[in-house]
Amino acid sequence: MDQNRLNELEQVEEPFLRQLEGLGWRILRGDKYDPASTLRESFSDVIIESELLKALRQINPWMEEEQLAAMVHRIQTPQANGLLKANEEILDLLLEGWPADINHQTREKSPNVRFLDFSYSANNRFLAVSQFKLTVPGTEKHIIPDIVLFVNGLPLVVIECKSPAIADPMGEAVEQLKRYANRREMVEGNEKLFWYNQFQVATYRQKCCYSTITGELEHFIEWKDPYPYQLADIDTEGGETVNSQQVLVHGMLSPTNLMDIIHSFTVFANDDKGRIIKLVPRYQQYRTARKIITRLKEKSTPAEKGGIVWHTQGSGKSLTMMFVVRAMFHDPGLNQYKIVFITDRTDLEKQLGDTAQSVGYSLKKASSIATLKEYLHSPTPDLVMGMIHKFRENELKQKFPQLNVSDKILVMIDEAHRTQYKLLGANLQVSLPNAVRVAFTGTPIEKTELTFGQYIDQYSVRQAVEDGVTVEIVYEGRTHKGSVTDKEEMNRRFEDVFSAVDKDERQLILDRYTWRAYLEAEEVIRDKAADMLDHYLEQVFPNRFKAQVVAVSRLAAIRYKRALDELIKDKVQQFSGSTEDLELLKRLRVEIVISGTNNDDAVYKLFTDENQHEQVIASFKLPFDQTNDAGLSGDVGILVVQSMLITGFDAPIEQVMYLDNVIKEHNLLQAIARVNRVSRNKSCGYIVDYVGIAHHLREALSVFDEKDANEILSVVIDQSADKDNLKYIHSQMKDFFKQFDVNLSDIDACVDILADGEVRDEFISLLRTFNKAIDRVLPDPEALRFVHDLKMLSWISESARNRYRDEKLSIRDASRKIREIVDEFLISNGIDPKIPPLPIFSDAFKAKIRLNKTSRATAEEITTAIREHISENYETDPEFYDRLGEKLEKVLADYRDNWDKLAKELEEVLQTLEKGRAEENNYGLNPKTELPFLALLKREIYGTCEFQELSVEDQNRLLSTTNDILEIVHRETQQVDFWENYPSQKRLKSFILTHLLMTFKDKPDFVRNRNQVAQKIIELAMHIRSKV
Repeated sequence: MDQNRLNELEQVEEPFLRQLEGLGWRILRGDKYDPASTLRESFSDVIIESELLKALRQINPWMEEEQLAAMVHRIQTPQANGLLKANEEILDLLLEGWPADINHQTREKSPNVRFLDFSYSANNRFLAVSQFKLTVPGTEKHIIPDIVLFVNGLPLVVIECKSPAIADPMGEAVEQLKRYANRREMVEGNEKLFWYNQFQVATYRQKCCYSTITGELEHFIEWKDPYPYQLADIDTEGGETVNSQQVLVHGMLSPTNLMDIIHSFTVFANDDKGRIIKLVPRYQQYRTARKIITRLKEKSTPAEKGGIVWHTQGSGKSLTMMFVVRAMFHDPGLNQYKIVFITDRTDLEKQLGDTAQSVGYSLKKASSIATLKEYLHSPTPDLVMGMIHKFRENELKQKFPQLNVSDKILVMIDEAHRTQYKLLGANLQVSLPNAVRVAFTGTPIEKTELTFGQYIDQYSVRQAVEDGVTVEIVYEGRTHKGSVTDKEEMNRRFEDVFSAVDKDERQLILDRYTWRAYLEAEEVIRDKAADMLDHYLEQVFPNRFKAQVVAVSRLAAIRYKRALDELIKDKVQQFSGSTEDLELLKRLRVEIVISGTNNDDAVYKLFTDENQHEQVIASFKLPFDQTNDAGLSGDVGILVVQSMLITGFDAPIEQVMYLDNVIKEHNLLQAIARVNRVSRNKSCGYIVDYVGIAHHLREALSVFDEKDANEILSVVIDQSADKDNLKYIHSQMKDFFKQFDVNLSDIDACVDILADGEVRDEFISLLRTFNKAIDRVLPDPEALRFVHDLKMLSWISESARNRYRDEKLSIRDASRKIREIVDEFLISNGIDPKIPPLPIFSDAFKAKIRLNKTSRATAEEITTAIREHISENYETDPEFYDRLGEKLEKVLADYRDNWDKLAKELEEVLQTLEKGRAEENNYGLNPKTELPFLALLKREIYGTCEFQELSVEDQNRLLSTTNDILEIVHRETQQVDFWENYPSQKRLKSFILTHLLMTFKDKPDFVRNRNQVAQKIIELAMHIRSKV
């Protein structure tokens, strides 16, 4: 067993299993040659049927054998096509059950059968299986997930463990999970395993993350709070500090919490691109919903039951509200509540509608005060949604009468800091005197705010960044602090108007403008638009992200669009980049989203149509290269707004906001949060400030408590910090090679030192950090001095990738901005990052190793290629590849550091590998398709001795048995779909066992391991078939 696998097993997998066992899970450790070790008849079985039958009988004791068989069939045959739809259908079966024909004991027609018991956790069967071997359908291959968690025989959680010693354990674990689920556009796993999957876990102990079957690497996050348990409740095996894996296991996988998460906290929703995704809660969402439920049940007065939830922008407040509704519906003491939502989020409407339907509530949407009053007066338990942006302010100021005195009313208010909410809130207190009010806000409550009581839960902006739920914000100021009076200087540094806003409106800027007129002036907008477009095309467009411009007025927004449209035309004429970039630039659209009034001039009406807004927003949310089902393309790259879409708008594809309007306090926090959503290769969000807020951030946040303001400021980074970080990472990169007395310019020497796996992993980690650091600073001139080293490091990495056949060294996953710099350089040096290493027996490979500058390079390249070939082909001839592997290791040990001799010896090993068994005595057997069976039997029955060393009697016995087994295998596997038919495989295994026992009953070691030997023979037959 290699060291990494040993580390994975001892440091990650086994501690995971021991902790599960302590929480009440039964543990089974799988034997890769015996499906019975995991309570299955075949490695093609995804569910554990015996466990499912026992659970069905326990939960539904009235069921008869025929009905049990029907339910086992139903849960294994979803009607939907595709992984996601099948997963959604099975989740519905788990939550709602399925009707049987009749309860023969009570005569009830169509009684509901439950697959899981959510009301009494102990009624379920919790089983953790390690090394769960599973056939890849239609092939002779297998996958072996490290741990699969079964509840009532259904595989609800899949866990992949990695050694903490490798370069990118989290990335590798997530890739492995995607491979298992066939999510890499090829058949390499078993989708059926993931029909039942509720979430997946990737862990290397120090960091343990989870996501669902729709999650990418950036969506895998940690579970950092074991609520309702305490960290002190976790058994740390000898008093060590609690680690990430232990917190997740306790918080998500304790049987009670797991059942709760599945029951009330697992939903399907649409993402920002309109795609269906599966969601389970983040730890702060689960904690908050559970706290609210607990307060509703245990506290006495409405004030004690209510309070404030401050969860920073982008952390999923809307979904938390959905989870509260679901948890209340599933609680017998709370499912008669009327629940009132007050929000301006139109996207909440669909989420609420879907949630209401799934839990049996009706959703009533109130777009006027009169309608709201009517719904509040009704005594029925339902969901009421008040769309506050549709309420007129004069109506909000009118006093409400008392409408409903029930204490079974929960009012949840979204973004509760707004003035309209304060007006409505006062009225709701009169009209619903006994209602519980919970205020949700993405920004801290002001120092003087006492309306909603105490905090129920807090999740700060710093926590969100540390958890990877949001990205950091880089602030770039484009204004100056001093006095500027000439036009030329104004073009370079724009006026700081922030300090003028609250002073005399008549104070002139540049002796010509009031501050608002300055921000609307066409010449100023033209200059700023040119600066914005340069920044966008250099910093953001290369990685295919998008931008929002916030203008001071509707007129300024229109002027920005005109200026940007003209500037883009000029850029197209002057463009000197790639053809792909040019074509995209030609299609790049700038659009406006502004509100309208009844008396608007014609110039505004072009941009105020709400239907047009929907199209524009949908296009903006799409990637540039995508078209949605309605035929809409993602060509809108820059969105210009006044106040619309600054808040209540999620688009992870947006990376930069160009701020040309003075906004403060809550509005400022919500505006900058537009760019903090997570997306692949999005290292940060940018706020480019044209009005001077960057110089007055603390003043803009002065309404908040100093502690809260400091927390916010801690994640707003000046670009100079990025430059300092780049310098530091670059020095670390150079120090890495210095420790080996190697200069970065000596490519071969640098590649040589990466032969050691641990050294290589350290290099990979440093290089990825360096790439991200330079990506954040480019194209700033400060970064240009590092570009030469970036190219050299990429050359080293790709050269090492080819020599050591280690795909982790590939730069293909670097950002587009990085790849545009290095790809051309690499290709000019004979390395194409898109082309995999050469096949080992190809003439091109042989020619390449002859061209290597050193014997060491040749030796290492041949060694890696041989090892890769053995690994990929091992199962087609285990005995041959074991023998060859031992020969390889002996040569490496005998000629260590004698590179010339080693290279020659390795070329001989390579020749032996290429010839295979062609020159061995084949005893009348086909060297490729039959001789491996003889070799396997010889090793399993007689050990490692040579065939010629056996007695003539044993040689004949072995040859005769091999021929008999080959005949049996050939005969049985002629059947159509044999490899998909478990009973047929079972019959073949029985024939093989019978024959072997009759012949070798005098071999006690064989008799003891006969089942494994028979399984190995069948698997060898499968793998040889796949290669023929």
